[in-house]
Amino acid sequence: MTKVGISIDTRELAKIAESLDIMPAFKSGMYAAGIYLKGVISEYPSSSSANQPKPYPGRWYERGYGTRYIKKSGGMGGKKTSETLGKRWTVKKSNAGMTVTVGNNTSYGKWVQGHNTQAQFHKVRNWKTTGDVADKEGEKVKTIIMDFISAKIDGR
Repeated sequence: MTKVGISIDTRELAKIAESLDIMPAFKSGMYAAGIYLKGVISEYPSSSSANQPKPYPGRWYERGYGTRYIKKSGGMGGKKTSETLGKRWTVKKSNAGMTVTVGNNTSYGKWVQGHNTQAQFHKVRNWKTTGDVADKEGEKVKTIIMDFISAKIDGR
């Protein structure tokens, strides 16, 4: 189940494709745009001090693992809690290819990258939200779809 996702309105492009009888090109463009968005949203920001090992009794978060800490005895402890957010972004078609969903089903994804649910902790560390990506990449998505439609019209 997708817990956080990206939405961009492409209804006008669908109308164009339908009027030109080239819906397969539109659907292929939609899927290609979804793959593009997945690449954008799945990029992690640079590591911060929250990801840097600290001396006892400090704790830090190791990407791909979870919370880590140095034990008083000198060894390392921790708990594997990472659900590998970046690797869990998916692209799925539904509605006979008319809908493409870029989503993530990690339990904590909405707190890290959710449009209206992102925790301040992640905002100050420059994690992109689904809304940021939709706003910034909306025109690029439409260009990708139009490129597929144009290629079909041009016989490419």
